[in-house]
This record gives sequence, structure tokens and C-alpha cells, in this order.
Amino acid sequence: MRRLTRELGIVGVLLVAVVSLLAPFATGRTVPTAVGPILIAPVSPLPNTTVYSSTPTIVASYSDLGPGSINPSTVYLFVDRTNITGISGFNVSTTQVSYTPPTILRLNNSNHTATVVIVDTDGNSASLTWNFTVNTNAAPPSNPLGGIKITQVLFFVGIGAAIALAAVGGYILFLKQTTRFTFRRYFATHPVERNYLVVYIPFAVAFAFVIVGLLYVYSTPGLPSNAVDYVFIIATFIALTLWGIDSRREMLRIRTYERAFAQLLFELADAMRGGIDPAKAIVELSKTHTNILRKGLRIAADGVRLGRPFDEVLRDMVAPMRSRLITRYAGLIADATSIGGETATVVYRAAKDMDDFVKIEEEREKKLYLPVAVIYIAFGVLTAVLVALLFIAPDLGSININFLSSGHPLSSGGSSSSGATTIPHLPFSVLKERFFELMLINALGTGAIIGAFTEGRARYGILHSLALVAGTAIIFAILFP
Repeated sequence: MRRLTRELGIVGVLLVAVVSLLAPFATGRTVPTAVGPILIAPVSPLPNTTVYSSTPTIVASYSDLGPGSINPSTVYLFVDRTNITGISGFNVSTTQVSYTPPTILRLNNSNHTATVVIVDTDGNSASLTWNFTVNTNAAPPSNPLGGIKITQVLFFVGIGAAIALAAVGGYILFLKQTTRFTFRRYFATHPVERNYLVVYIPFAVAFAFVIVGLLYVYSTPGLPSNAVDYVFIIATFIALTLWGIDSRREMLRIRTYERAFAQLLFELADAMRGGIDPAKAIVELSKTHTNILRKGLRIAADGVRLGRPFDEVLRDMVAPMRSRLITRYAGLIADATSIGGETATVVYRAAKDMDDFVKIEEEREKKLYLPVAVIYIAFGVLTAVLVALLFIAPDLGSININFLSSGHPLSSGGSSSSGATTIPHLPFSVLKERFFELMLINALGTGAIIGAFTEGRARYGILHSLALVAGTAIIFAILFP
């Protein structure tokens, strides 16, 4: 647990460092600000988003935080630096200004700016400018769950759960009357597998959360464009958190078992050198051991008292430990004791080899801290590069790729065609979502690589994946609200 705490602390420090590294990029972003006592906030379209109509309704809200008040006659709205105050479609009040362009003044497919300028009764002035993109050629995002209401889903889920509970309750009552069924007796012979608690149930809850979350997102207007991504992020945490914690605890528990079992073999070898039978040695050691092997030794000692062979008792004792190393050495000792001979020497050599292997493994883990930190730093650098690209993306126009065909032997006369071939400007909101999703996929994959690299299994890197996903979500939420 101490090692897990130390690693999580290192992860937290690295995430804070990444956020600190990316913070300077946020200085050039346009956000709602208050100049003096006047607060202005864009409502529609949101900054750096894409609308699919050439006549979108532009809305901004405002309030005066000082002693003065806002006179609607001193509120001005500019669209692409053109004052549209007072023309058709313009509406203003003491708290909000809106403008819907008439058809004759519809906006073309490109980037546009909206500016609100306000002067209150005390002479204080404030202004706010934000950008948005009009693209009527692109289809608006469709609702894949259209026609389904969240209340209907919850209602039918509740009915299904009630029917299922009634059926299970009736079956339990039937068993109690016919077979004297009790939960204590059932779970004593059929213990609940840990996978049900840490894998299957969380995954089922995460699936249900995705369905309800998507219904809520698609039925609630005004949410951020990447709200669907956050639904899947939360579902990922629901599905993987318990599994990641359990996998990490299992790994640490296996390491503890291996150290304790190596020590047990040394004590068993000393007892056998003193002339004590290995089965009797197990019984004697069960009376003094207080470490993690205490319960297993007591069960093994009870088996020996009942007359079971030592090799079977030993194999049954190490099976719940789930360690390949322990299983290998326990099988070696069990075979040696069943064959006979210098068993004490075999047990001592096995204990020495296992102890050396455990020490080598601990040294290897310590040396892997630096490579894991390098992987985190590389992930932070990639995040910084993508964030920097996002901040310069709104200033990039269409890219002319006509030069690629210039001088091509198949082109007419070896020269470029007269028509310009360009790549259209990608809306900022779409670019932000794609980069965000790319970093989320990269975070999950990087954590799996860390687990496979350090412990040989990808599932041991689940906590690293969740930490990187959380760091990515926090960074994008702070820099791109």
C-alpha cells in the first residue's frame, strides 16, 4: 500500500506539472470577462463553435455589478465589425441582447465575430468579442437516440427490475419451503467470486450510465459539444476503477505472498534438517506464524491432522495465492517430498533461489520508476503540442494544395490547373473534439503499455490509464471550457 501511495503521488505531481506547462497557452483565449462592474457572457453561438444555419440567433447576456444600471439604448451589437443595432431582427433588454439575421443579410460559410459594447448609467463601458463558424454544408449532429425519452427508459427499467425482483423473491420462498434454503448455507458453499464485484457489476452499471447519459445529453440543449465524451469518460471510471484497484492490490498481495513464502521455506528447511517431518513442521509453524500466511498454514495444518498427504496439502495451500513463482516452487517441493531423499537440501535450495528471485524483482521495480516517469513526461509533451496546435488553429485559414499537382507529368503541359484546390478550414469545435478523443485513446493505451512493461500484464496499468484520462479531461476542461 505504501508503494501504491508513492506511485500515485508521483502521478499527481506529474499531472500538476503538465497543467503548469500548458497554463501559459491559455493567455490568448477569448473568454467571457468583466471590465469594471459590467459582466458580459455569450449565450449563442458559444465561442469557437460551429452553427449549421446561415441565419443563427446571436445572443449575449449581461449584468451590472456596480451601483449603476444598463440602459438598453446604450447596448450595441456588431457582427463582423458591422453595427447591426436597431436593424430588423435586433432585440435588446436590460439583461440580454439578441439578433437574428434576416434572409437578405444571411451569413456566409466562414468564420464570424460578434462584439457587444455596453455603457452603463455611471459611464462605465465594457465590450466582449467572440468567434463562431457558419457551415451550412455540414449536417448537424444527429440524435441516434431520437424519439426515446429518459423518463420512458427509467420507467421501463423500473418495471423490469420490479418483475425480476418479484420472480427471484418467489423462487427463494419456494426453495425455503421445499429445501430449507438459507443464504448463509448457500454462500458458505458458493462464495461470490470477486470478478462479479469488481468487473461484471461495474461494467453493467457503466453500460446503464452510458444509455441514460446519452439520453440526457441528446435531450438537453445548450450542453458543451464534447458532453458525449464526458459521458464515456465517467462510464470508463465506473467500469475500470474497482478493477484497477483490485488488480493493483492483487499484485502487491502476490509480492507479499512471495516474500513470506520464501521465508517459510527457510524455516521449513531448518525444521527438516533438525529431523522433523515436513508435515509435522507445517503443523508446528502454523502455531507461530503471524504474517499473511497465517490462515493458509492453519488450513494446511488441519489437513495434515486429518491424514492428508503433505504434497496435496501444500498444493492446496498455495493455490489461492495466484503466484506462478510460488506454485512452481511449491510443486517442486511437493514432488521432492513424495519421492524422498535429501528433501531438506532441496527445500533449502528452493528457498534460497526464491528469495534471490524476489530480491531481484524488487530491484527491477525500483529501477522502472524512471522509465515510467519518462512515459508520463512524453504523454505530457504530446498533450502540450496538441494544445498549442488548438490555440493556433483558429488563426489558420484554408490550405492551398494546388502546388502538389504543379509540374506533374500527367498534368496538362506540366503546369497546375487553373482551379485552386484547397482544404477547407476545419471548425475549431470539431478539431477540439477530435484532439480530445485522440488524447483519451492515447491515455488508455499508454496506461496499458505501462502495466505490460512493468508487471507483464496490461490490467496492472489500469490505474495509470485512469490517471492519464483524468489529467487529460482536467486540462481540456480548464483550457477549453
